[in-house]
Amino acid sequence: MKKLFIRVFLMAFLCFTLLFTGVFAAFNTFMQDSHPNADVPVIRDREDQEFDDQEAEPFERDQLRRLVNKSNRVNAVLLGLDGGRSDTMMFISFDPDEPQMDIISIPRDTYYPRKGYDGLGQKKINAAYAAHGAEGVKSIVSDLLYDVPVHYYVTLTYQGAASVVDAIGGVPMYIPQRMYYRDPYDSPPLVIDFAPGNHVLKGQDAVKFLRYRQAAPGSGAMDRNGDLGRVEAQQEFMKNAMKQAMSLGNLPTLASSAFRFVRTDVELQDLVRYANQARNMNPDTMTTFTLPGEARMQSGLSYFFHHGLETRQLLIHIYSNGEVTADLEEARRLEEEANGTADEEEEETETDSSNS
Repeated sequence: MKKLFIRVFLMAFLCFTLLFTGVFAAFNTFMQDSHPNADVPVIRDREDQEFDDQEAEPFERDQLRRLVNKSNRVNAVLLGLDGGRSDTMMFISFDPDEPQMDIISIPRDTYYPRKGYDGLGQKKINAAYAAHGAEGVKSIVSDLLYDVPVHYYVTLTYQGAASVVDAIGGVPMYIPQRMYYRDPYDSPPLVIDFAPGNHVLKGQDAVKFLRYRQAAPGSGAMDRNGDLGRVEAQQEFMKNAMKQAMSLGNLPTLASSAFRFVRTDVELQDLVRYANQARNMNPDTMTTFTLPGEARMQSGLSYFFHHGLETRQLLIHIYSNGEVTADLEEARRLEEEANGTADEEEEETETDSSNS
């Protein structure tokens, strides 16, 4: 009788395990980005002189590598999709040991030259998704960020963003100045009209807030100064959305629900684990940055050209959990002072030894 019970228990356990594994496998397969160009390789045009790939000093290069190697950070690229292009791109780095989250917004006009894609618009990073899918964007962002690993991607459409915002009950935002924009040629026609003051943005209103870049001519409404101003607004929205989500007190369940509207290569078991790790994170400690660089015209088109060495220093700042300044010049000055102090101490030691 005992042997029969053991056999039945083992069979039931095996069936349960297979079923449970099958559900996870089916979910994880369904969630992945099924882009038709996912296998198209990304090859950066290394002969393009406009892309800043200036090498850092050996100390700075090795410092970033050491910090990355000893870190448990989990990195993902978040893509807000508008048709075939990524309208929003963020590098999200989560440190489960702290826990701490850092976000680098990558302007959609960021210059990234790819071999075989010579059109002026194709040199913008927001064109990469259509050509390579989310996997290709992961490799591009890693290359842009000095080979810092990008473990996962998360894609979200505007409709998905509206659904996620509704799932957390809306996002509170303060709008300092009227926002007004009309595009009668959009389908359906787009009208953005927010009065100044406090709002709780839900659904499509949240999407309109995130899309807003400039005022309708002659309206006197808020002008966000193009993409960079919109990036700042999106960062503030992200912080407030995180606070709202954390206040609900059931982040793992919320994350599982929200992921109905996204595509990602984060597996369900990892998603639940990360959500549990982030549950005790203080949203006020989340820091946001914009990729260092400058916007300028080239061949009649506006691009954002990143600054390589400043980008590396920002990554060192993030991976050191703020112990190293993000300011490149300040970091170099402090390093020179530290080296000077070390040299003086060494000279004093040698003097004391000779006197004795």
